[in-house]
Amino acid sequence: MTKWQIGWRYAVLLITVTALWIYARIDGGNVASLLVYIMAGLTVYWTLFLIWPVTQAIATREVSNKMLIAGTDLPVSLRVRRKYPFLIGAVDVTEAVPDTLSEEPLDIRHPLRAHYRKVEHIDYLIPSIRRGLYQIPGCVLEIRDPFGLFMRKKLYPVETYLAVEPARLAVQLPHEDDRGDGGISPVSLDLRQSSFTVVGVREYVSGDRMNQIDWKSTAKRQGLMTKTFEREQERETTIVFDEGTVSDENFEKSISMLAAATDQLNKRHLNYRIHLVGHGVQSLSLPLEGAKLTHYLMTAQPSRTRSFIESWEYSSKALRLSGNVLFITPDLESNNEMWISKIRQEASVHVYTPERRTTG
Repeated sequence: MTKWQIGWRYAVLLITVTALWIYARIDGGNVASLLVYIMAGLTVYWTLFLIWPVTQAIATREVSNKMLIAGTDLPVSLRVRRKYPFLIGAVDVTEAVPDTLSEEPLDIRHPLRAHYRKVEHIDYLIPSIRRGLYQIPGCVLEIRDPFGLFMRKKLYPVETYLAVEPARLAVQLPHEDDRGDGGISPVSLDLRQSSFTVVGVREYVSGDRMNQIDWKSTAKRQGLMTKTFEREQERETTIVFDEGTVSDENFEKSISMLAAATDQLNKRHLNYRIHLVGHGVQSLSLPLEGAKLTHYLMTAQPSRTRSFIESWEYSSKALRLSGNVLFITPDLESNNEMWISKIRQEASVHVYTPERRTTG
């Protein structure tokens, strides 16, 4: 209700009371006098309703303190404590919740018959929340008098920030020492050994491969010596994530697969890298840059404007892949297949799409 609407309604009220008073003075009847007293009392009430701080309140909001996951329902508890008791007709509380927070239409408006009560409790549910970062800026308190003639309205800036992580879509990762058997591109033992660092030598034992023999040490010690290796951790596993070009259900599923894959690698206490292929290539080293990954998982949107292989070659000419490469994509294009054929010459590639979530 605008100030102009309040003004003309109050003016009509005063004119009505004045007219009744004049009528009572002329007529002199008991009925006319009673009407004057009634309208005068109501006018006093409405005047107090308009000047009394009936909208003064303290609003607090509580949400579930658990980790927020996309696709789940979010319970919210809103408490509005009015500072001054006053006879009122109705209280409406409207939450300014972003429409993009839920997959379903939101109209969070709660009518309450408050009367003399000072504290109002509102519990509601936001269904099927979406991945992302959100802010609920506040709530609007609307108070009406019992006759519905006047309404007071006030916005309370009760800010609540929500960080919704993607749901986890189960994926089957290759075993830590998987050499690519059954994958898209099995890698020979010789290539896999390139992901190890020589840290010393030991005496030859039966069963050691000939390509593991250190011939210089053998010549010096006049006995067969075998190289000993230590895996270079940064080459154990690399994730290549294709952002795609369309924000759709497949993209959300691919984000969920990326989140699930990183969860599994973190549980294995591995160091690994992620290459995020959009308009360019952004690289993250995990677990060192875990905070950046968490933010990306909540806010990522497709940014690739050209084919995958063009984005990769344009921005990552210096990148070399080896070991296990987990390739996650929302859509396995023909260009992606060309890239896989090229990369599998040096690494074991495992492809994951919304339709295929096992190694292969």
